[in-house]
Amino acid sequence: MSLQSISKTRWSVTPNQITVYPYGLSYILAVVIAIIFATGYLVYVYYLQHSLSSSSPVLIVLVAVLVLLVAWAGTSVEFDVSNGVMRKKLFGLLPVYAVPFSRIYGINPVSNMMGGYKYCLFKKENRYGKGMLVSCSYGRNDDPNAIAFVDEVINPIHRLLEAYDGPEDFKPQMIGDYRFFNVEGASYTIRKNKVANVLFGLTLLGIGIHELTPQAWLGDGMSLGRVCFFLFTFIGGPAIALAGLSRVTLERSSRLLTRKNPIGLGNKTYSFDDFNGIQTVRKSTNFIYTGTDVQVYFVIPQTQKQEVIVLQSFFSPKNVERFIAELNSIIL
Repeated sequence: MSLQSISKTRWSVTPNQITVYPYGLSYILAVVIAIIFATGYLVYVYYLQHSLSSSSPVLIVLVAVLVLLVAWAGTSVEFDVSNGVMRKKLFGLLPVYAVPFSRIYGINPVSNMMGGYKYCLFKKENRYGKGMLVSCSYGRNDDPNAIAFVDEVINPIHRLLEAYDGPEDFKPQMIGDYRFFNVEGASYTIRKNKVANVLFGLTLLGIGIHELTPQAWLGDGMSLGRVCFFLFTFIGGPAIALAGLSRVTLERSSRLLTRKNPIGLGNKTYSFDDFNGIQTVRKSTNFIYTGTDVQVYFVIPQTQKQEVIVLQSFFSPKNVERFIAELNSIIL
């Protein structure tokens, strides 16, 4: 068995239990860190002339870190069919989290800003939150491990969960007043904080212009960091301001979604008949959650290719759920 294969999602299926091991990447990390540690230890002992006895505490710490990484790779997510409970077991031994099947919404893909995705488990009361990881990350939709994981694990689990669903669990949310749309007859326009977006975009542009003057805060010269800064301010600033001035409108009478902005750049029109689903993308910076984009997919009839449009971004999962409920009430 190669390191690449064990770094992928692994699972075992029996009549009474489905067990998933989503942290196989820790094996790769353990090997990489072991090589670094071994090199550093040899330098510490032979090059810096430290005795084996004096270096034993360092060795113990290094070995402990490697053991923890290997043990973490054994952390499992178990679906107990007999008792209708999902359990997460630290190192595959210690139960640290349990959820009854009746509270599980399902296992869905979660996309990231780099184009990859992973599968996470979500509870019914928090369908668009962080979720709990149940697979490794994938970079391609046709990844053989991902396809097998869906066929052999996700689909059987969803069939099991159906027996625990109540009549109210998937009932469409009735929308009386729209919180995220301005309604005018059969026209629904997404609400945006235009002033904040425009001011923020113009501020970024103004900072970029200031850095071209002799009084620049970052000094002169054209280092890589300075070039990246100019790209961000001179491109990102106007883009943010333009996004604030863009209007996305859904027309029930004509069954069209239109996106327009004052200069006509990126204007789009899609038919509700070509609607192909909603996807949420969780964004993070330096591993810190920064919000969730709500994306809508349409299939272009002429080319049969998908196009995606980002409708709105929220920080709160409850706002994501509410926005999607309002959107579905208009399109579907």
